[in-house]
Amino acid sequence: MRVVITGGTGMIGSTLAARLRSRGDDVFVVTRRQPASPNELRWDPASGKIDEKAFDGMDAVVNLAGAPIADRPWTKARRQLLRESRVDVTQLLHTALAKLAKPPAVFVGAGGLGRFGNRGEEVLDDDAGPGTGFLAELALAWEDAHLGARKYGARAVALRMPSVLSATGGAFPLMVKPFRLGLGGWLGPGHQYTPWITVRDAVEGFVFALDDARVDGCLNLTVPEPPSNYDWCKALGRALHRPVLMQAPRWALRGAFGELADDLLLASVRAVPKKLLSYGFTFQDTESFAAFAHLVAEYDAIRAR
Repeated sequence: MRVVITGGTGMIGSTLAARLRSRGDDVFVVTRRQPASPNELRWDPASGKIDEKAFDGMDAVVNLAGAPIADRPWTKARRQLLRESRVDVTQLLHTALAKLAKPPAVFVGAGGLGRFGNRGEEVLDDDAGPGTGFLAELALAWEDAHLGARKYGARAVALRMPSVLSATGGAFPLMVKPFRLGLGGWLGPGHQYTPWITVRDAVEGFVFALDDARVDGCLNLTVPEPPSNYDWCKALGRALHRPVLMQAPRWALRGAFGELADDLLLASVRAVPKKLLSYGFTFQDTESFAAFAHLVAEYDAIRAR
């Protein structure tokens, strides 16, 4: 299979590219920088132009492009960038792909579980309705943009993901230091459900979606049983052999992050991957403590090199 990955230089994209190449696929990564190898393709979506010839002959596209959602407060300018880098870029990509004589047969895009909003105890399977708020609206618009691949006959998939845990990037390395110092704690009340997934399970989810023709539309890609934020943080403390006694108060989180705190850090999202499980997808990491212990060992091994 010939696969092109947008956003392929990031944590998920680079891991996915390595996974696909390990099984013999031809993988091409789209990047804004000057290509450093024949397997890198350059694009500049900010200019509003994409050379569709870069995608000629590809069997599948994985779209991971998008500005980080949680690294700064959602100012008006930041909200605009988050939307442009997701929705507008995806639509621009479809415009380019539709011009090809033979467009890719599969289009798999990243999505977010934030589309459900803060839903308390409600169990949210793949068909649950959307929530409210900026994050829910953004995630829903991004899903709709991904499904635009159907206009040129592609099987279109949007995989809704929570925080993706990796020893090499994302949120996990940022969590290790304060928890190791005994300064880590649960967020707000702690009873909110916190979905998560490891990078290796996230990558396998994308591989599964590329390979299995039954996978179509929008699906949840998250652990089958999300824990409370309190239990999740306690599990990280156990993996680091540190007590977790502190709480980050709701008011402090709102003061530091604004609306981001309510939509992302304090929201209760009891999402479950009903469709993926029904298709036979198997998660490697489903229990918080075991996953954290594995990640801590990998993180320490990397730092010791």
